[in-house]
Amino acid sequence: MKKSSKKAKPEHAGIMRNDLAGYMKLRGNKIYVRWKGKDISTGCDNTVLGWKAANIFWEKKVKELIAIEKAEKEKADSILNIFKKFLDYKRKITRITKKTQQFYITGFKAVFAEPNLILSEVNIRKQIENFVNTTTVSASTVNIYLTAVSIFLNWASDEDNNYIPPRKYIKKYKQKVVKRIKPPYTVEEYEQLLAYFQNNKNPEMYLFLQFLWHTGARVGETLSIKLSDLDLEKRCISVPNKIYKGEQEFLLLIPEAVKIVEQVKELAVKRGDTKLFSWKTTENPNDIAVRAERKLGIKVADRGLHGIRRAFCDRLFEKGLSIPEVQDIMRHRDIQTTINYYRSFKQQELVNKMSEKLQN
Repeated sequence: MKKSSKKAKPEHAGIMRNDLAGYMKLRGNKIYVRWKGKDISTGCDNTVLGWKAANIFWEKKVKELIAIEKAEKEKADSILNIFKKFLDYKRKITRITKKTQQFYITGFKAVFAEPNLILSEVNIRKQIENFVNTTTVSASTVNIYLTAVSIFLNWASDEDNNYIPPRKYIKKYKQKVVKRIKPPYTVEEYEQLLAYFQNNKNPEMYLFLQFLWHTGARVGETLSIKLSDLDLEKRCISVPNKIYKGEQEFLLLIPEAVKIVEQVKELAVKRGDTKLFSWKTTENPNDIAVRAERKLGIKVADRGLHGIRRAFCDRLFEKGLSIPEVQDIMRHRDIQTTINYYRSFKQQELVNKMSEKLQN
C-alpha cells in the first residue's frame, strides 16, 4: 500500500529564504508566494514534498519576475520615456487640449536639459536646480515651467505609477513674484466695445461682455457653464471651484445679469448647444476682443478680458461693500487677493482725488 505524503509541520509555512525576495505562505491547504503585495500560486499542497516543489518554483519564478522587471525598466525608465507615457495618459484619459499639451511640453523642454537620463530623484533635482540657476526667463515664467513639470512628477510618483518616490520636488524652487493686478476696463471702454459688437452684429460677443460686466465671472469658468448649471429662480449659476477640482461654487446674479443669461440661453437653444456660450477655449473671445480694441484704439497691454472682472471688483468697492463681502462675491480663495485689489482701487481713487484738489 502506497504511503501518503507527510504533512508539513506548521513552522514550515511562511519560512523566509535569505537568497530570494518575498516569502511563502499558506492559503487553506495551498502554498503561495507573496511578491510585492501580490499572492502567486505555486500549485503545491501543504506537504513536505509540496514545500520542496514550491521552493523550486519560487526560485524560478522570482528570477523570471526580476528579469521582466529589469527589461521593462531598461525599455522605459528615462525621463523622456516616462514623460511620453504621461502625455499619452493625459491625451487618452483626461483628454487635454492641444494648448494644455503644449504647456506640458514647453515646461518639460525648458527644465530637463538631459531628458534621456534615468528618471530618479537625484537626476530630477539636479536638472531643476540647473534650470533655476542658469535660466534667463522671468521669475513668473520659471514658475509656469515648474508648474508644468510638477504635474508630470506628481503623476509619475502617484500610487498607480510609482516611478519615483512621492516628494515635493518643485516647492523649494518656486520664485517669489510680485503679482501685478491687471488694469480694469473703464465704463467708456466697455460701452465702446458693446457698441462695436452690436454694430458688427455679433450677438454672442455682445452678450458675453455684458455677462462678464454684470457677474465678475472669470472667462474660463464662463465658457464651461452648461445650461443645466443655471438656476435663474434662485439667481445663481453653479461653476467648478478653481482650486479644488470637483467641488462646485455659485456665481450670484443681479437682476440685470438674469436678463442677459436668459438671452444667451435662447441663443444656445437655437444652435442646439448644451453650453451657455459656444467657444471652447478662452483664446476665442479674447482674440475677438483684442481685434476690436485695436480698431477702437483702446488696447491696453497685458489686460485681456480679465480686466472686466477687475472693473466689477472696483465697482463693488465703490458701492461701499466690505472686503470680506467682496471676497465672497468674487470667490477669492485667499482674502489677501481681495486686499490687493482694494489697495490698487484705493490708490487710484486717491490719485484721482489728489489730482482734482490740486488742480483747483
